[in-house]
Amino acid sequence: MSKLFGKKKTTAPTTSEQTASTGKVLNKKFWITFWSAFAGAIILLAVLALTVGGGFVQTLLGLAVFAALLSLIYFLGRLGAAGVGFTLFKKTFKLKFGLSAKVAIALILGLGYGVLLQVFFGSEAKAGAGPSITEWINVVGSGFVKLLQLIIVPLVAVSIINAIGKLGNSKEGSKKAGKIIAFLLVTTAVSAIITIFIVEFFTLFGFGADSLIKASPSAKIPDSVPDTLLNLIPNNLFAGLSSTAVLPVVFIAAVIGFAYLAIRKESPLIAAKFGGFLETVYEFVLKVVEFVIDLTPYGVIGIIAVKAAAGSYEVIAQLGYIVGVSFIALAVVFLLHLLIAGIAGVSPIKYLKKAAPALLFAFSSRSSAATLPLTINAQRRLGVSEANSNLAGTLGTCIGQNGCAGVFPVLLALLVGLSQGWNVWSIYFLVPLVLYAVVASIGTAGVGGGATNVSLLLLSLLGLPVELVAILISVDFIIDMGRTLVNVSDSILAGYIVGKWEKDINKDLLDDKISLEEVLKRDVEINTVITAGDKI
Repeated sequence: MSKLFGKKKTTAPTTSEQTASTGKVLNKKFWITFWSAFAGAIILLAVLALTVGGGFVQTLLGLAVFAALLSLIYFLGRLGAAGVGFTLFKKTFKLKFGLSAKVAIALILGLGYGVLLQVFFGSEAKAGAGPSITEWINVVGSGFVKLLQLIIVPLVAVSIINAIGKLGNSKEGSKKAGKIIAFLLVTTAVSAIITIFIVEFFTLFGFGADSLIKASPSAKIPDSVPDTLLNLIPNNLFAGLSSTAVLPVVFIAAVIGFAYLAIRKESPLIAAKFGGFLETVYEFVLKVVEFVIDLTPYGVIGIIAVKAAAGSYEVIAQLGYIVGVSFIALAVVFLLHLLIAGIAGVSPIKYLKKAAPALLFAFSSRSSAATLPLTINAQRRLGVSEANSNLAGTLGTCIGQNGCAGVFPVLLALLVGLSQGWNVWSIYFLVPLVLYAVVASIGTAGVGGGATNVSLLLLSLLGLPVELVAILISVDFIIDMGRTLVNVSDSILAGYIVGKWEKDINKDLLDDKISLEEVLKRDVEINTVITAGDKI
């Protein structure tokens, strides 16, 4: 029919063609919006600089620029995983904007905006329009910090109860789990102590975070360890849960968790109902945490803009300094892992050779959970039994993580304490610091964004402001690569050490006299025979 009427037959566009067309339109809209916002920001800043006498006008225009920057971050968030395509040298590239990318962009925009405010206003920024603008911008940054503080109590309470409630009933499994957990927690405590020495060494060369956070004279350090222990026990249940102090929340959550374990043995049906309720609340809390974490780019640009407007290059220098010292501490802890492996009978070279796939993937993926299959595989190649490797790999993703609990939060706590004028080298500060780091590594079990959550908990336990946690989220993705590698290494090492302890290491597999594939095949054959015998 098309030939008779002289019309060319048309076909409906395919899904891929529609997606490509939509992507082109989206990309075009993005670049138009981006350059429009950029040009508008420059014009507004120019007008802002020329308007010397009008403080209200300067404030209004300054906030308009800040609003444009927030809109740009929001637009990047709408793009999400779809990314932005562009062509360079006849090659097509796609930029994806995940949370890390948005936070990095927010950091750059916040620094640039803050520096421009300081450059344009100079000394007048302090006496004229500057403070007025930064006070308004501070609403965004400080508001985000308050949201972080808001989620601490429910996050701690539900996470601790959930972690205790997931303890197994099997005696043999409990013994194995106990040994693995003990190793993970001990290495976390050792990692915290190593971090203390490293921070103390670098403070001799001016290491600190004074330009990133301001002193808060209202913060108080506990007088002694006994006082700290007494602070664990609240004199009123509801007052303990409603206060900003986290210590009573930890105590109440632990009591409820162990009561749940006791009821599970006595009345399984009642415990099952509570368990279902607990899982529901836990998922809701995690969703709220996810909402708050998604707001991180907005909080970062607000905090950094205020710091840069009132500060100088020291803001950038101290951020870089913290990243560098974090990696040094992580490297020392990793060397400790190699030393422990050598003492336990496996050479560091052999350990690295067998663990390399898991460690490299952990470094690039920044996810202990995603690395779990490789973590288990690395342990099996070291001769660890299937039971120990599965248990150590799983527990290592949520308990006693050396990087996320032993190094990073302790480093932050020391820096914040120093900025507040505390005597952080006192035994009354260091002992609770190490103990709380170990406790926090259990309390945030299974929660995403582990290092951030542990840092929030640790600083709250010590009575320190959490502002630095929000600021460092901007560079967290860099440090997180090293943290995850150390976490996975500790999980692998835990399985091997417990296997060595129980004399359950396959020497032939460890020494490459037999391959893992052969061991797995033999295990399948044994299980088949056992299953056939059970049927008979």
